[in-house]
Amino acid sequence: NLQIIQTQTGGFKEAKALEPIVVMGYSIDKISDALADIARVVYINSDISDFTQLFWDDVPEPIVKITVNDNCEFIGMNRKEIHFRSKYGVDVIAIKRKDEWIFKKDNEIQIGDILIIKGEMEPIKELKKLTLDTEDFSFQIDDEKKDSEFDLTNPEVFDKILEFKKDYILITDISETMIELALAALFFNSYEVAEDVIEMESLMDGLNIIFEKDLLSLTQSLDNPRILTGIMRIIFSCELIADAAAHLAENILEGFEPHIILQKAIEETPEIVVRETISTESYLKEKTYKQLQNQQYKRGFHIIALKRENKWIYSFKSDFIFKVGDLLIGLGPKETVDQWRSCVNPEFSKEER
Repeated sequence: NLQIIQTQTGGFKEAKALEPIVVMGYSIDKISDALADIARVVYINSDISDFTQLFWDDVPEPIVKITVNDNCEFIGMNRKEIHFRSKYGVDVIAIKRKDEWIFKKDNEIQIGDILIIKGEMEPIKELKKLTLDTEDFSFQIDDEKKDSEFDLTNPEVFDKILEFKKDYILITDISETMIELALAALFFNSYEVAEDVIEMESLMDGLNIIFEKDLLSLTQSLDNPRILTGIMRIIFSCELIADAAAHLAENILEGFEPHIILQKAIEETPEIVVRETISTESYLKEKTYKQLQNQQYKRGFHIIALKRENKWIYSFKSDFIFKVGDLLIGLGPKETVDQWRSCVNPEFSKEER
């Protein structure tokens, strides 16, 4: 990378400063290729839905489409100024306007815009009401269940599927979390977050080996083992994503400083990643995940991951209880970061005074 950059004017010093940008671009390209492979697998393998439909209830933050209808209060408002995460508890990943995909946050919401939303189901339902969208949820996020090709009446198949369900969700959660944390570590030059990513990558390697062995074992119990092909491809792509994210984190640990391009991006991004530990005085201690969806505690922040002693937790059921000593990694708006940190650890606000 350095040799390629050095062919440009500016000499070794400027070339060295640009190296993290090239590394980031290379890693993000690898991540996007892996994500495209996952999309391609899902598109050409209808059998994937037979597997994934078995655990919709365990997906912590589904992604759905919501259409903006006439008389919606968001029409004419700038997307960036609406503060979807802090006010409504959801993220707008993108907007589809006719044949155009819009990712920038400085666009005004228009009638007919399709919002690609990520969040917990309850906030999504509330936002759906505000947009006056009366259509059923897209992406099959609803109560309707399709018949599965997996014979769940077979005890052997049922037990293995339950184990797969846990490992599959964990692997996909880890890879998604690693992307968020690796980019955050790079943007904010966070050594601690970078170390978290490397630790997760080691866990990912072990999980992949176990999952692939169990998947091959399951083929002996199925009449049509080819339906597992797509699942194996998805897990392989998740491993590529984890490797690319770890590569980004390694550059932070090697001492790369944020280039001016990254510094500019940091200034413009509306969100931030924060690490904070639940203290004995925390408002979050002994509360369930469902209770923490209240904006009084949430403050627009989404808990990406939690570390309890030596165990990482990436998704949370509604009855999950937060404990003193839990290390939280949260993603949320800059304008409420101090409020959120004070909820997690009231000592933070005292130290700031």
